[in-house]
Amino acid sequence: MQHPLASLATRYRFNESLLSTITEGFSPEDWAAAPESGGNNPIWILGHITASRRFLLRRLGVEVEDEAWERHFAMGTQLQDPGAYPSPATLVGHFRSAGEALVERCATLDAEQARAPWGSAFPDGSETLDGGAHFLYMHETYHLGQIGLLRRIRSKPGFA
Repeated sequence: MQHPLASLATRYRFNESLLSTITEGFSPEDWAAAPESGGNNPIWILGHITASRRFLLRRLGVEVEDEAWERHFAMGTQLQDPGAYPSPATLVGHFRSAGEALVERCATLDAEQARAPWGSAFPDGSETLDGGAHFLYMHETYHLGQIGLLRRIRSKPGFA
């Protein structure tokens, strides 16, 4: 039986390889560099999408321990000195392990569970677990694109 989020899980896993590609060769300075015009740096974006994956897992019923570092990456938080954040390698590890857990959970979530209410509406109007998972995938992919753009701003070669 095809589960409603099975193909979405595959796309989330693809984003892990995309993350590896767009951050290949990043130095500590690259991770910390915010655009001159303002905005977030790659380490904050990585922490934000990693925390978002963990948030989604919790909403899908997976027990994921709250980590103190997650509060640094909530929407609207101010950039801090990169030394206040976990290392990029640590965040990538959490990103990947959340991806593994997403694949496992999406393989078992049935259609009735997927249609369960999220509890609020997303900007695209989604109000179910299925809709929320799809919206958060788009959110993650959008932020990965930002890291790709920051890569180019740092004069690194393109990836596509």
